[in-house]
Amino acid sequence: MRNIIFLAVLTLCGVSAAAATPKYEPLPDELRELSKKGIDAIYSVDIEEARKNFELALNKYPDHPFPHFGIAMVKWATLEYLEDESNPALGKEYGDLTDEAIDTGQAWIKKHPGDANAYLCLGGMYGLRARLAVLQHHWIKAYFDGKKAISNTRRALKIDPELYDAYLGLGMYEYYSGTLPGVIKILAKFLLSGDAQKGIEMLTVCKEKGYFNALAAKLLLIEIYTTTGSPYANPELAVKWARELRAAYPVHPQMHFVEIVSLFEDKRYDESRAESLEYLKAINDGKPAYRRRFLPRVLTAIGTTYLAVNDYAKAAEYFGKAAATLKDDPAAHPARWGVWAIVRLGNVCDLTGQRAKALEYYKEARSYKDEWGFSESISKYIKKPFAAAELPGQMPPP
Repeated sequence: MRNIIFLAVLTLCGVSAAAATPKYEPLPDELRELSKKGIDAIYSVDIEEARKNFELALNKYPDHPFPHFGIAMVKWATLEYLEDESNPALGKEYGDLTDEAIDTGQAWIKKHPGDANAYLCLGGMYGLRARLAVLQHHWIKAYFDGKKAISNTRRALKIDPELYDAYLGLGMYEYYSGTLPGVIKILAKFLLSGDAQKGIEMLTVCKEKGYFNALAAKLLLIEIYTTTGSPYANPELAVKWARELRAAYPVHPQMHFVEIVSLFEDKRYDESRAESLEYLKAINDGKPAYRRRFLPRVLTAIGTTYLAVNDYAKAAEYFGKAAATLKDDPAAHPARWGVWAIVRLGNVCDLTGQRAKALEYYKEARSYKDEWGFSESISKYIKKPFAAAELPGQMPPP
């Protein structure tokens, strides 16, 4: 039975272990350079510069999957860096661009079966689509997109064993399929389970040797090392790396927030709060890249640092400010951190013996369309009051 399941997995992934490895085809130098410039611009939050490089690549190499993947990545960066993952319209646009890029990649590979970078690109497209599904708690979709990502990435590595960027996708799959909860974990158990420690080792290889994906691997490792309650947590190292990234990208609000979360997970609440207040000041001063859209995020972060040290009054003050931002522009899609702040207000009320008020907040949070997978946590708090034993908890929404 186990062999039948394994064969089904290989059929699903479109990979044959017995297939001959085709002759290696290198990535054109110009396309390699333009793609690297585009990726670096994304991490510098220079979305227009990223778009310019990928559109130039698309103009010169219209049939190659790399430029199409790059255009999709620009949309992803707009969603994650500029809209704080709170704009479903952008999510759909990103999904459509990814679908188009995947079609382009599959067509290219039929003609160029020895292009390891094309397989890497195709794997990356499935991988990013899986990551979006993870953020939305769409576990089954994440699982099957992850399977496709891993099959193409393994193919890339088989063609070129020194394509270290491939370890990003491989490491992500091993780690997440080995640790994710719910239905996806059950599927992983019966189909092809992951090894979280092996995933961390692969991500480390990519961080040290990758060309395109070294920074992405470092960010993923920080995310792993700051996962609350994880056996793989290493917040002290996460703080060190986060500060290295702040030095390299001084005007990048995402890198700044990575440091804030890392400090929180390392239980350095005063320092986390100080950085959060600096972040808030950057928004209020109109510092480039620090958008007003990020207000609920940082206000909730400040409130969480107070919640962690049992200062419920201050926590409620900042959670209230974060929740109030939802009324700033009623036409805009609500920011997930703003909705989560309402849940946190319910937590504070539970901790201070105001159960009826807590239930009001939980039901208010539940009234928003759940684009982020909050319903599980909200339902839990409605059934059972949030307790002090659950502190300090984690800073980001679940």
